Amino acid sequence: MEPATGSDPGVGANQARRATTKPFEMVLGAAAIGVVLFAIGWAAPVLAPLGLGLFLTAVAAPLFGWLESRGLSPSLALVVTIGLVLTIGGLMVVLAFGSARSLTDSLAAYAADLDARSADLSERLRSIGVPTPISQLIPPDAMVAALRSVIGILGQVGGSLAFAIVIASLLLLDGQRLTRLQASGAGRWNPVTREVPALARAAVTYFIVRIRINAVTALGLLALMLILGVDDALLWAAGAFFLSFVPYLGLTLALIPPTILAFAESGPGAAIVMVAGGIVLNVVAENVLEPTLTGRALSLATWLVFAMFFFWVWLIGPVGALLSMPITVLVVLVLRDREQTRWLADLLAHD
Repeated sequence: MEPATGSDPGVGANQARRATTKPFEMVLGAAAIGVVLFAIGWAAPVLAPLGLGLFLTAVAAPLFGWLESRGLSPSLALVVTIGLVLTIGGLMVVLAFGSARSLTDSLAAYAADLDARSADLSERLRSIGVPTPISQLIPPDAMVAALRSVIGILGQVGGSLAFAIVIASLLLLDGQRLTRLQASGAGRWNPVTREVPALARAAVTYFIVRIRINAVTALGLLALMLILGVDDALLWAAGAFFLSFVPYLGLTLALIPPTILAFAESGPGAAIVMVAGGIVLNVVAENVLEPTLTGRALSLATWLVFAMFFFWVWLIGPVGALLSMPITVLVVLVLRDREQTRWLADLLAHD
């Protein structure tokens, strides 16, 4: 019997091939991701309303289950759920387009008020020895441009929301058939489809908690704006409700238009109160209510929340502000599905 003089050359060749293949697979995967993101950006006018429709469906689905648990037949529960989606969504569309028109009609008056307030504040600062005009620090033209941008965003979101309501209603109508297909094992070969139940559970957990937190935030902000006499207070409160799905950052962005209007209508004191009240609401919502209500049932890294918000807004437009969190949850679940990427999912989020 001959002694072994070395390792099997075939094994070494296989190992070398695997080592060479891994960088190639990584480059190929990065290229595929780039192509997919390019396609998403190109198709954003269609994909954004479709994604928003899926978002509304996920929000409305728990209501359907709750109505069934209360003894309503599936058909009646479905009719009630779709009716509420159409009614509330329709009111939101009317509010968005109506407020955009109101802002457009009042923009010239707001511009004149902002010029006058800036000049008055600059004079007061000069009287106490501050030589820099306030118009150089916060130009009135920049504030008017911000309001004009809000008008454009309201038009885009209103149009996307109208289409998304129809999509959500159709998905709810077809929901039972899709559920049966998933239960029968359809699409188990695909990691995205396979993770749909887990994604739905995570989304429902997140949405239910955020809806309660956002309602408190929006009502508090509405009360503050009504006290200060800010125009279109209901619109800004609704915007705060939806944007607050993005922790910390959403409410901060929602405060910009009402703060500008408070400054134009009532002066710097009202604007300061608006900002201070918004900061208090944000701190209470994210540092008191959120930890208490979630119990860390769904925890995403804070840096990831910020990065994904800006990325999806850049890629698909204003609707990306609402879809950034659901998309992020989906990405994390898909990464957890593969052993090779599970470490990255653990880095981004944990249960």
